Amino acid sequence: MITSFVIVALHFAPQVPPAPVTAFLERHCVECHDDDVAKGDLNLRAEPADVVARLSRWSRLRERIVAGEMPPADKDRPEVDERRSFVAWIDRTLRDEVPRLPVDPGRVTVRRLTRAQWQNTVRDLFGVAFDASGFPADDLGYGFDTVGDALTFSTLHLEKYLAAAGEVARAAVDDTDPEHPVVRRFDAEAMTQRGGADGRRGDRFVFLSNSTIEQRFELPRAGTYRVRVIAGGDQAGDEPVKMAVRLGDGAAQSFEVKTRRMSPFEFTAQLQGGAQRLSIAFLNDYYKPDDPDPKQRDRNLIVDLAEVIGPCDAQPVPPQAQWLATALAGGAASDDVLREVARAALPRLWRRPVSTQEIERLVALGSAAVADGDSVPQAARLVLQAALASPNFLFRIEAGDVAEADGAAAPLGGHVLAQRLAYFLWGSAPDDQLRQLADRGRFTDRSQLLDEVGRMLQDPRAESLATDFAAQWLELRSLPERSPDPRRFADFDDVLRRSLRRETELLFWAVLREDRDVRDLIDCDFTFVDRRLASFYGLPAPAADAGFVRVVLPPQQRERGGVLGHASMHVVTSNPTRTSPVKRGKWILQNLLGQAPPPPPPGNDSFANEAAIDSSKTFREQLAQHRQKKSCAVCHVRMDTLGFALERYDPIGRFHERDKDGVIDASGELPDGRVIDGLAGLKAVLRDDPAFLRTLARKLFVYAIGREPRPIDRLRLDFAVDDLSRRGRVTLRDLIEVIVADVAFTHRRVEAPR
Repeated sequence: MITSFVIVALHFAPQVPPAPVTAFLERHCVECHDDDVAKGDLNLRAEPADVVARLSRWSRLRERIVAGEMPPADKDRPEVDERRSFVAWIDRTLRDEVPRLPVDPGRVTVRRLTRAQWQNTVRDLFGVAFDASGFPADDLGYGFDTVGDALTFSTLHLEKYLAAAGEVARAAVDDTDPEHPVVRRFDAEAMTQRGGADGRRGDRFVFLSNSTIEQRFELPRAGTYRVRVIAGGDQAGDEPVKMAVRLGDGAAQSFEVKTRRMSPFEFTAQLQGGAQRLSIAFLNDYYKPDDPDPKQRDRNLIVDLAEVIGPCDAQPVPPQAQWLATALAGGAASDDVLREVARAALPRLWRRPVSTQEIERLVALGSAAVADGDSVPQAARLVLQAALASPNFLFRIEAGDVAEADGAAAPLGGHVLAQRLAYFLWGSAPDDQLRQLADRGRFTDRSQLLDEVGRMLQDPRAESLATDFAAQWLELRSLPERSPDPRRFADFDDVLRRSLRRETELLFWAVLREDRDVRDLIDCDFTFVDRRLASFYGLPAPAADAGFVRVVLPPQQRERGGVLGHASMHVVTSNPTRTSPVKRGKWILQNLLGQAPPPPPPGNDSFANEAAIDSSKTFREQLAQHRQKKSCAVCHVRMDTLGFALERYDPIGRFHERDKDGVIDASGELPDGRVIDGLAGLKAVLRDDPAFLRTLARKLFVYAIGREPRPIDRLRLDFAVDDLSRRGRVTLRDLIEVIVADVAFTHRRVEAPR
């Protein structure tokens, strides 16, 4: 008999499911997934809407069968050979049909630069280190802050961006003259006194006791400055007057003031730009009113004025900003200089060719400032500030740069591809080489695009894939929000928190930089530690000044290799007072296997707050009781087993074999009957699971494209990743090339005119 499911399959598939496949579905699937039940919103008797829906259904069935989740444990389970035959038929069907799917790149919402991208961009274009943590936090979509639909924009953003643009422009354009340095003069009697009796005497300040006077001021930039104090002293006792001059919490100098005559005391210091505080202190007050010699009765410091002179050195031009220095020297007339600045800056900042009208509009802005009395460097700063505050900089606008349309999809032009590639791999703007290739139209060549991937991954800027992509994928950014109970975990602090994050970032960076198999992220024989982390793990400590070093793990610590052995993962998946097998299992399913469990059914979320559980039963027993509910078992059977494999690691990642309940049982059975015992067993299962590679590719897709993969995207990605897997080892570069070569990265959907 031909079931309605097979009729559906015949309608859509050029390849008719063989009888064993039909029998498999009837025996193991249709009972729970038909018109009457349709568990998980899967009705195998309903007709899929199109070929994509049909193939996605087959792919979904394959994932659940391979994972051992379906059929459930309380149903008739297929034999191993029967299951393998069913999966093999689906694999053949997908291999035959996915390459023939229609070319549809989908839509991407215009994306605002994230905080990290803004910060990286000004660093790489101007050599200016700007801390963008003061910007409003970026919203997340599907776990990443690069998703256009999730990124918001507010008046607060605009205020912050405008202020930051001015700060970056001031740092990028130096208007100081070392040959004629600025002298900042502060009269002592006008400075703020801290402690002691009021010593203002006319146009001088007389220190009657040990105290301090202070002056706050601003410096235009970091550089070399001369500090000069005009002072004298009333001498008494057996030592001369002693004075200390300090800049903020840094540069300081002590002087002996040996005469009453006003004399200069000066020193040179390297100071940072921005707010500064100058302080002058009297150090050795002496008062003996009954001394027979009137000249020996009172020792006082007298200060007339203080000066901060500079900067006295030429500001070095960062290599990234040589283009700006060349532009600033590119003309005699002010308009010529401003035009050169705009002509050089706008294509870099706006990441596309610019028109003469756009250039002249900013030149007019700068010219008006010159007419009002600003210097040419100050006007150039205004031009840069306007460019940095423009939507053309703040948003990754991709309109107006597509090649001729080809059906429903148009290949993107070179400048858009350069921008996508740069923000994917570097989290920053395209460099000169990318822009030049785009100008010459070379990105229409797929091989050239992939060559650039190779070049860019060798660049240090590619570490943003570790510090930005991996930090979001593995939830390292949530470490600051985790607060282990300080009474139980007194040795956990912010220093350790930072070390935990860096260890995991460095592992990802090593796997990328060394072209290692991506499964080394799951299991490897090395890690990275600094002195604090080495002590925490019980590993030999590196030299005090070595920072992080790579260490080969000894046999007894071999489990630490890979992200699941890192304490960073243990902290982000624990409660403040205890471990959480449920959270850890969910983290693995969601981030490593791409199979995030659905929210618990209403009334079945009693484990939402595990820290509040108080029972005479062990936690393992409580979870076993929880799994007796059918509505909970379908997710918890697998999730709990994965989580319990990590139970020998406490909430801050320390290894222990016993807890208050005795010897820790880290074993469990997966739905397909496989038994896992501890982290080593868990890593063996995950390393061989094809879902890990598929999930990592999908995560990279979200980060790069800025949206969730649609069913057609998942089919294409899974097909490409499975093809890589059949060849053997798979590297991060392989997966990145899959994303970059995908139609969603290289094309744009052509919308029908309204």
